[in-house]
Amino acid sequence: MCRGRSVLVERLFVALLLCGLLLSGPLVAEPVTSLMRASEIAQEAFGGQVVKAEEAEIDQKPVFLIRIVNDGRVRDVMINPDDGEILNP
Repeated sequence: MCRGRSVLVERLFVALLLCGLLLSGPLVAEPVTSLMRASEIAQEAFGGQVVKAEEAEIDQKPVFLIRIVNDGRVRDVMINPDDGEILNP
């Protein structure tokens, strides 16, 4: 009887561990699927106000182009739609 309880506790522990891993978020970079999220990434990195956001192709690869105005200065930010990486410093 004690062994049965031990197996049950072990299985419960494994199930809770797996649930925790699933709820903690992805283990790899998740794709940026919207202009909204790309705009948020650009704003978090550079501040300012987004005035234009569009999908484009650079060297036959899709990118999100986000235009930000900050203190009267304009910055164009290119973001990789696959992982949210900012492609231009």
